[in-house]
Amino acid sequence: VDDIQLVEISVPFHSNWNLVGLPVEVLDSYYNLIFPESVEGTLYSYDGTYQADTSLISGDGYWLRFPEDGFTTITGEPLDEITVTLYEGWNLISGPSQIATIIDPDEIIIFGTLYGFESGYILFDEILPGRGYWLRAFQDGEITVTGEGLSRVTPQDFSLNGRANTLTIKGMVLYFGVEMSGRERMSYSLPPKPPSGAFDVRFKDGWRVAKDYGEVEVMPTTETLTIAYDIMLNAGEHHNWVLTSGGDYILEGTGELTIPSAERFILNRENVIPNTYALHQNYPNPFNPITTLRYDLTEDNLVTLTVYDMLGRMVVQLVNTAQEAGFKSVQWNATDSMGRPVSAGVYLYKIQAGEFVETKKMILLK
Repeated sequence: VDDIQLVEISVPFHSNWNLVGLPVEVLDSYYNLIFPESVEGTLYSYDGTYQADTSLISGDGYWLRFPEDGFTTITGEPLDEITVTLYEGWNLISGPSQIATIIDPDEIIIFGTLYGFESGYILFDEILPGRGYWLRAFQDGEITVTGEGLSRVTPQDFSLNGRANTLTIKGMVLYFGVEMSGRERMSYSLPPKPPSGAFDVRFKDGWRVAKDYGEVEVMPTTETLTIAYDIMLNAGEHHNWVLTSGGDYILEGTGELTIPSAERFILNRENVIPNTYALHQNYPNPFNPITTLRYDLTEDNLVTLTVYDMLGRMVVQLVNTAQEAGFKSVQWNATDSMGRPVSAGVYLYKIQAGEFVETKKMILLK
């Protein structure tokens, strides 16, 4: 038998979930022999969904859970390069025995989608031995992962820095406020969510970029979330960037918010000034004894808001003053202009603001 030089590769891991791979040739690739420190029964491969697995195949990537930080040493015959079959969409891959890059002769890889995982998804430009990575392909095909002739691919991540607004949560950057073509946007897509118990943040449907509106989905691992924001592109006249999670937070300039962890919050470009005059239905309705009347003013105006009974007699005037444009509201506690409670029944409320006049009905129950 030819003497084959064995190699020893030291692979670090974090407590909780890690992406791993097999960087050498071994006789027995049972996961617990390769990673004896791992939690039993937590090896998962991916083929459109996560599948429980027991053995590692070189070139494939896997989720594996560890109880604490540490490193393992993997011994076997060296692999200089690996040919990996990719399918359209997301693939979990791993590399050979040394730091490697990808040769992609058919250009099937979506630029900027090589993600490793360290307490959250992180972009990489090279493949480290023993680690697993996500990679997204436009179509089925083959790539070569090799340590020969290391030519780095710079993650495209930086092309939006300084050109878009950012939200940064635990090192993960989400971009917003920019328009992108469908193909460009693919470079800002995120791999499938990690297993339960790991941290993740993304816009709905796996995006890292949104234009004027985004639902942010979080897999939280802490009681609170600290969100750093940097607004390069302001929302425009009469608009604000607003983050909604339990309350509304207006995002201006740069800053940081700490909010209670939530699995979902909304980022939106909102009107500060209404586009049209409006009188809204009171809420609650029917009511007893307090209700809120909301109305929208597109410009500064003299406003009257008056409550009448069904015979058209004035009950009380709630507003009679000059007001600035904006979203307004006033409460009525079911009393007349003398402060006396009125009887149950149907009432009308009428707004007049410049040329704008509108009347609606409300019902007081007792």
